[in-house]
Amino acid sequence: MAKSSQIEQQKILRVFKLINLLQGNIGKPVHRLAELLETDERTIYRYFRLLEALGFVVIKEFNKYKINERPEYLPATTTYGSFSQEENLWLKSLIESQGKSNLLRDSLLQKLQLKSEVKQGTEQLFKANLGRFVDLIGQGISGKKQIWLKDYYSLSGDTVSDRLVEPVGFSRDYENIHAFEVESKRMKVFKIERIGEVVIGTQSWRYESKHELPGQALFGYTGKKKFHVKLKLSKKAYQLMGEEHPNAQPFMTIKNRNQFYFEGEIPQLPGLARFILGLPGEVKLEEGEEMRSYLKEQIGRGVF
Repeated sequence: MAKSSQIEQQKILRVFKLINLLQGNIGKPVHRLAELLETDERTIYRYFRLLEALGFVVIKEFNKYKINERPEYLPATTTYGSFSQEENLWLKSLIESQGKSNLLRDSLLQKLQLKSEVKQGTEQLFKANLGRFVDLIGQGISGKKQIWLKDYYSLSGDTVSDRLVEPVGFSRDYENIHAFEVESKRMKVFKIERIGEVVIGTQSWRYESKHELPGQALFGYTGKKKFHVKLKLSKKAYQLMGEEHPNAQPFMTIKNRNQFYFEGEIPQLPGLARFILGLPGEVKLEEGEEMRSYLKEQIGRGVF
C-alpha cells in the first residue's frame, strides 16, 4: 500500500475515533483529545470544523467538547443532523427522480451517502469499543486482576479521573460493572459507557474477601458461599451457557480454538447442576468435589 494511502486511512480512522470520544454526555478538553489521538490541538480544531461541515454540532461546556445530538428546541425523539436509513433512502429516491444529473443534484446525493455512512460507521465503532471494554473487564474478572478505568466520568461530581478497581461482575444488561475501588475501599457500580479506556493492571486482587455482588445471580442463584467448579464444555454447551447465563461469560474461556471451559466460583449448586444434567454427554466436570457429590445425589434420586 502506498504511503499516501496509509496516511489518508490514518486520518479517516482518527476522525472516527474523535466522533466516538465526543459522543455521550461526558465531553473532553482539547488537550486530552489531542493526547488520545496522538496529534496536536490545532488538528483537533480542524477536525471540529470538518464535523460541523458534515452536520454534527460540536459544543463546549466547562472547557470540554462533545457532540450535541439533541438540541433543546427539538423533540427528544429527534436525532439532529442525521437521517434514519428509511429517511435517507426516501430523500435519495426523491432527488434521483428530478431528471438528469446536475451539480446541485450530485452534491446532495454525495452528502446523503457520506452522512449515512459516517453515522453508521461511528455507531458501529462506538458499540465495538464498548464491547472491547467488556472483553477486557471480563479478562480482569476471570484472571482476578486489578484494572484501571481511565478517564472515568463521574456524573455526580462532574469530574474525570482514573480509577483502580477489582472487577467482580457485570449487571444483567452489561451496562454497568460491580467493582471494588481500591482507593475508597468500597464496592461501587461503574457505567461502562463513561469509561475512557480499560487497562488491565499487573497486580492481582488484594481485597477479594470484601467483594460482594448485591442481587447478582449466577445460574439463577445468589449467596455468599463459594463453590469452585471447572467444566469442560462441548461447543454446543459453551454456546448455550453464554446465551442462557450471560453472567457466566467472564468465567468462560476457549483454548486452542476448539476446547471450551467454564471455571469459577458459584454461590449455590442447583442452578449449574440443572444445566449440566440437562446436557448429558456435553459437559465434563474436571474440578469441584461439592458439585460432584451433588450431581451423584441428584442422579441417584432420579432428579434431572
